[in-house]
Amino acid sequence: MGDLLGPYRITRELGAGGMGIVFEAIEEGLGRRVALKVLSLQLASEPEFRTRFTREASVLARSDSPHIIQVYSHGEQDGCLYLATQFVSGGDLAALVAGEGVPAPDVALDIAAQVASALADAHAVGVIHRDVKPHNVLLRSGQGQVHAYLCDFGIARDGESSLTSSGVVAGTYAYLAPERFRGEAATPASDTYALGCLLWFLLTGRPPYAGGLVQLAQQHEFSPIPQLPGTTDQINGFLRRAMAKDPAARHPSAAAAAAELRAIRASGRVPDQQFVVPPPAAPPAYLSSPSDPLSAPSYVIAASAPPPLAPPVAPIAQPAASSPSSPSYATPNLSTPVPRSGRGPLVAVIAVLAALVIGVGGGVAWHFLGGDGDAGARTDGQSPKAGSTGPTLSPEPQESASDHETVDPPGAQLGPVTRADVNGDGSDDTILVDNSADQTLVLTSDDASDTGFGDLETWSGTAYGTAKVVRGDFSGDGLADLALVETDRVRVARSNGTGFDAPEDWGGVLQPDQFKVTAGDFDGDGMTDLAYLTGAGENYVAIDVALSEGSTFGGPTTWAVVDGWKFENMKIGAGDFDADGDADLIELGKPSEGGADLRLFRSERSTFAKNELWLYSATWDWSGTHPVVGDFDGDGDADVFAMLDEGNARFVRVLSDGTTPVLESQHLDIADVAYADARPVATDTDGDGTTDLVLLDRATGTVRLLRYGSDGLRETGRIAAALDADNTVVVGITR
Repeated sequence: MGDLLGPYRITRELGAGGMGIVFEAIEEGLGRRVALKVLSLQLASEPEFRTRFTREASVLARSDSPHIIQVYSHGEQDGCLYLATQFVSGGDLAALVAGEGVPAPDVALDIAAQVASALADAHAVGVIHRDVKPHNVLLRSGQGQVHAYLCDFGIARDGESSLTSSGVVAGTYAYLAPERFRGEAATPASDTYALGCLLWFLLTGRPPYAGGLVQLAQQHEFSPIPQLPGTTDQINGFLRRAMAKDPAARHPSAAAAAAELRAIRASGRVPDQQFVVPPPAAPPAYLSSPSDPLSAPSYVIAASAPPPLAPPVAPIAQPAASSPSSPSYATPNLSTPVPRSGRGPLVAVIAVLAALVIGVGGGVAWHFLGGDGDAGARTDGQSPKAGSTGPTLSPEPQESASDHETVDPPGAQLGPVTRADVNGDGSDDTILVDNSADQTLVLTSDDASDTGFGDLETWSGTAYGTAKVVRGDFSGDGLADLALVETDRVRVARSNGTGFDAPEDWGGVLQPDQFKVTAGDFDGDGMTDLAYLTGAGENYVAIDVALSEGSTFGGPTTWAVVDGWKFENMKIGAGDFDADGDADLIELGKPSEGGADLRLFRSERSTFAKNELWLYSATWDWSGTHPVVGDFDGDGDADVFAMLDEGNARFVRVLSDGTTPVLESQHLDIADVAYADARPVATDTDGDGTTDLVLLDRATGTVRLLRYGSDGLRETGRIAAALDADNTVVVGITR
């Protein structure tokens, strides 16, 4: 110790391996402590490696990420290449878990979010990490918080590099994406997969799968994605997305993954105790012989270097007559790949590994060596063949148009918006919650009457307290029910045709104090679901969906997270805007440049696709614009009526043709109803398939019926309802 290498005086050795040695050192003149990586002379003598090493150091020096180990300098002395980086004294994540056990779930989410942010920053400068694992996450603790750094970008390569090594796959097998076992290029999506594996390790203390090379390849490719027990739907949803077998089904970017992790952490629904998971089943065994076992140590082999001394490898047992076992985790709602042409998993894995083993002639590929044929880093996190992406998440592959043409889901028969037919006569009714009288009323529809309305009936002797009340056919029986949504529970008051039954508990939730909810059939199964918007006070929003199961709601899972959006500047609704049988989410936002915009989140039945700018109006004032969703032209696509504040209430129609909106110039002014007093709701009062508008004037207690015809939107009837309009809520699909 005490030797000088460039400006660095070595103080002690931190670790050594086939690639070289890592020292702690002090930078002369500055007194700065650094981690000094000194590379082996053999590697330093290879021209290709030297070029890659210089490029990598330069690429990482471009990053100013707070969660990437900072590169100070690199150089050469007496034929030795060295790299000086930031020194972190807290040790690595693997050592922390080995010594102290897994961190609390909220701390685990914090660490994973920081690693995801590091990946996002690396991808932004064109670097794919390719070896995300606990040993490469360094921790610095202080002031009650943990700060994580992602290090050892040694096997990373930038998007401009076309250099290759020996043609083998680099990366630690326990955290390697399935496509990497097949020899496919490393992409940001494969980094995201490793991030999902890392989160599982943080929460459980072990990698998601166990075994040797062959078993790990098979499990990453075919085994169910591991899931945590209990009410951890948000975390399990993240794992299903991050570890999806198809790269295109993972998060659209590392930034999106980071945003979702932060949203889960901030949701208040993270368990405060560590998870207890069943031990993994024995890894599957594969056909081999004692003299030729299909196993390998978990480092990468290159053909160009002399072989290292490999650790002893025990032969793998012969397979049993039954199919190979899988880990005993609950199977997530995610399809796994099916081998083609009758090839079973074993044959497929052997074929996959054949390409890998070709490069296993001898020698060790140090972590700074890259694999063959890496794709340039994409900041959207998808593989190069994946479609365009955006800030929302995509845990499942998008269904093609032909899927919807050949399959007639129940949702396709329910119309593009959630109906309000409480008595089963084919016409929507108007539901009113009268808080002053503590009762729920139904104003029935009667197309034969002069007003279009029938009787005002009492359907429940309660106004359901402080619950947010939305309507929908949650049980799938054809009648409109009420969902009563609170921060800690959801109840449903089912319609029996003449009244609402006593509310039943349909599942526990834990929403923050501020949330917004809308109802729609988001998975197209014929039952209305709930979508929650959260993120109040934060610089992001999350959209969680709880799917109806007929008598309960599944736990909310995150379908979209958007960074930079404000909860306070969003109004939401739901409808089937593309006539594919499932409800999409529409959002009225407040752009920084003023005006208002409509953005569409198309449902893919397990996630929302990239949000689309559907319409922008510079003349709309966001605070004075109220969107109402319905099929106002009867073409099977959901449309929007925007109620605008012109002192009075003005209605402007935005029609959808399934792909694009059309903003009509024609409008209707309700001259004697102030915008502040107008409470509109969409209902098909005559059952003709075209949605009408019912408008409650809270100043007078008058209920008006507005229908759209050849001459535009016109009032066709009204009644004076005997209720306290100031304390009455018209029940629609959004609260």
